[in-house]
Amino acid sequence: MLKAVTDLREYQLTMRNSTSTHLQSAEVQFEFPSDDVQALVSLPALSRISLAPLDAPTTPGKRIFRWRVPHFPAGDSVEFTFRAVAPSSEKYEYSLNYVGVIFEMIVGEPPPARKSFLHNSLPIVLFGVMLTILVLVALQVSGKLQQNSGEKLTSVQTGGCNLQIVSIFEVYGQHFDSPWHIKHRIVNIGTQDCVIQSQALNLGNPAIVKSGDTLDREHLSESAPKLLDAVISIGATEASRETTSIPIYSGR
Repeated sequence: MLKAVTDLREYQLTMRNSTSTHLQSAEVQFEFPSDDVQALVSLPALSRISLAPLDAPTTPGKRIFRWRVPHFPAGDSVEFTFRAVAPSSEKYEYSLNYVGVIFEMIVGEPPPARKSFLHNSLPIVLFGVMLTILVLVALQVSGKLQQNSGEKLTSVQTGGCNLQIVSIFEVYGQHFDSPWHIKHRIVNIGTQDCVIQSQALNLGNPAIVKSGDTLDREHLSESAPKLLDAVISIGATEASRETTSIPIYSGR
């Protein structure tokens, strides 16, 4: 349990697989410059499979956390919260290891550009399956928290369909006036093909999402995304479609 002290730093991070590659048994590690650190980790938004904690070395003045990510499909994300008592620095280390490819980042405030390198024994072709990790860091001091990304997962069971719809956004670029990249992923986890139509999801015409498949829709926006209720029409067939509403991010 954390001590009752005033020098407390809170770090909130989101790790997202923004590629089309599905990961199995990746490992993620965080190192913080404090002996007293509390770690909380959410369930992944899509897979809902808990991260498995792993043993990590103990070093004076440093706390290390390590997890195995059993299943991390494309578009999935997981949130981490760390609370460090009297850290010697605001910087920390982050790394992800997947089939010998190591992604490494040392982050302060604000985060620097990410760096990556291939293990010498791996062929260059592994670049094609490298995970793009977007780590969004928010440092909370004196109750003030800055956040520049979000995601919303909604389960929809109606019209004979069983869908999971995730809505996410991020800044598309590194400039102050960079546009926002908004993406919606529709995952059919049911046993029937599903017909879906929604202007808000950029589906002006009915589209079929087969059982076990996914459908991505994305666009850019000059306006900051807001969470709005979107009307969608879904059903196992055209004749059985029903109308409902779900929360999604929109810049319109």
